[in-house]
Amino acid sequence: MTDSELVASILAGDMRAFETLTTLHQRTLLRTARAILRNDAEAEDAVQEALFQAYRALGNFRGESKLSTWLVRITANEALMRRRGFKAATPAEVEPDDLASREPGPESAAFSGDMRKRLEEELEALPKAYQAVFRLRALEELSVDETAAALGIPEATVRTRYFRARNLLRKSMARGWDKPSSLESPLLIIKKDLERLRLLRPHAALLREMDRAAIVSLEEATRADAVTMNSQVRYTDETTGAQRHVNIVYPQEAGGCACCISILAPVGTALIGLSTGQAIEWDFPDGTHRRLIVNQVIHRDCPLNKASSAQAAAARRT
Repeated sequence: MTDSELVASILAGDMRAFETLTTLHQRTLLRTARAILRNDAEAEDAVQEALFQAYRALGNFRGESKLSTWLVRITANEALMRRRGFKAATPAEVEPDDLASREPGPESAAFSGDMRKRLEEELEALPKAYQAVFRLRALEELSVDETAAALGIPEATVRTRYFRARNLLRKSMARGWDKPSSLESPLLIIKKDLERLRLLRPHAALLREMDRAAIVSLEEATRADAVTMNSQVRYTDETTGAQRHVNIVYPQEAGGCACCISILAPVGTALIGLSTGQAIEWDFPDGTHRRLIVNQVIHRDCPLNKASSAQAAAARRT
């Protein structure tokens, strides 16, 4: 049933259609409310109130955005209003373990105990605008457009605030620890790489990473030590302990030298966009689930691959 058909059925008095709407979207709405309120009971109340508001306003829904986006926006507004009152009334009742959804996201899965507590403390120190974006995008895994709709800001602002929040967190988390902090999502892609990747019609896993990524300039990616195309990466497979040195390239360049790995290969897809010190957990085609951590990013193509590519180009011209 399409959004318009579902809305029409509800407006016609079909309560089963409203139950369907609730079933379809309740999980996303709860994640949105939890990310803002950081309290399960308050989040559930906020969602119930938001659904009631949506039901009363359904006649005003014009289909200019997705129904899910419209509902997320209503829920976020309700949660934000409640948070202002909730924090003033009960500042001592919110515990660190209540700060995120019980369902682990790509960032929260890496943190437990002291590390998790440290993340929450550093996150609380960020500007409020950055906190909201980071919680919705990283901890609750909302998409860029859902986050933008929830907070009432442009998608470009979501990407910018998320990028800045990650950089601030990465720096603050690294202070005082023996090894670099590890935020689990590959999030930095330069525009040129993004445009060329889309032409490759990548598989679903890479599409998800591209949607999750912040679009940055090459200079910003270099400063952040992020993996871009034609860069060399030293990484450790923490599941097996193996260390490797690879060169991330486009498929047509994968035969240049032994270290070249196509962006469409599982390792290439997992590593693109990660910064030095970051890790990611990845499902491989052989059925294994492995954790990779980036040790070093060298922002230049492998010399052997450059030579091979030049030879291939010369051969094509002759």
